[in-house]
Amino acid sequence: PGDFDVWAATDGKKYFEAQTYTRDGSTNTYKSTNARYWPSTAVDFFALKNYGSSATLTASGTTSLAVADYTVTTTVADQKDFIYAVSKTVSKPTTGTAASLNFRHALSQIEFQAKNQNAGIHVEISGVTIKHVCSKGNFSVNAATTGNYENHTHDGTAENPTREGRCSWTLPSPLTTTDCADYTISFSTPVDVKNNGSADLSVIDATGEYNARTMYLIPQTVANIWDGSGQPTSEQAYFLINAIIYNVAGSEVDKSKDVVLWGTKTGSTYTSKPIAVPLPTTTIWEDGLRYVYTFNFTTTGTGGVDPGTGDPVLTPITLSVTVDDFVDAGNTDVNVK
Repeated sequence: PGDFDVWAATDGKKYFEAQTYTRDGSTNTYKSTNARYWPSTAVDFFALKNYGSSATLTASGTTSLAVADYTVTTTVADQKDFIYAVSKTVSKPTTGTAASLNFRHALSQIEFQAKNQNAGIHVEISGVTIKHVCSKGNFSVNAATTGNYENHTHDGTAENPTREGRCSWTLPSPLTTTDCADYTISFSTPVDVKNNGSADLSVIDATGEYNARTMYLIPQTVANIWDGSGQPTSEQAYFLINAIIYNVAGSEVDKSKDVVLWGTKTGSTYTSKPIAVPLPTTTIWEDGLRYVYTFNFTTTGTGGVDPGTGDPVLTPITLSVTVDDFVDAGNTDVNVK
């Protein structure tokens, strides 16, 4: 980061708060505008970037830093990568060496891809929404349990069930509709998902420090997930894909001739139409982890659900077959001469 804010505590007391440290040119050394000096006792350092407007340092007993009511904006392009670092019991260096900080990600990163395994359809996606997930929470880090760790391993084995030194999040309970939000990425030019092809919906068109197609969301166990049956309600969590689906008549896509199976028609022009898709039954997002969801249009699927009616988007053509018996037309004698 170009800069970040630092809090420090020593000997059970606050030493300084929200001191901005800025990168010194192209080096990896950061300096404060107003010089801060080492005390004779060990220091607990906390650093935050993109944390909102305020944080509270507690130095009585166990040193900790908390951000209350952190809320993720619904404008995905404006979302920031909230990062933090903690380095505890750091003593004054003898050689003027800079104290080391390792930043970790406080939020979960969400990205999207699409795959089309069905040669009979062509899909154009103009946007993706995650509906009704928790948008706010209280963040905290504790110097007694969080250090300057760099081991982010998380393989789910008995030897390594969790990652060391993580932050903690407390979400509103009970969760209400005002605690939740919808998050949408949209594309000015629809993304083609050709038959027997795939497309990345998150990383293209990235500009600047943040990606307008990558979400940074509150770590959470997503509550009230729609199960895919019937019509989703406004209080349920699910994916909403805005898309046009074409039938592919020949071996290649020809949108000037191919029939539109899903889309809103105005005159002779079609625009995308929403498709509801369930989240995985158990969706858990952890801090510092990236989750990539791939929407797979398969050879046997129904293309999701119409959120307005609960009906399948696509209905596969199935054929019931009978075959005529041969009808006896009568015997004809042929004389062999």
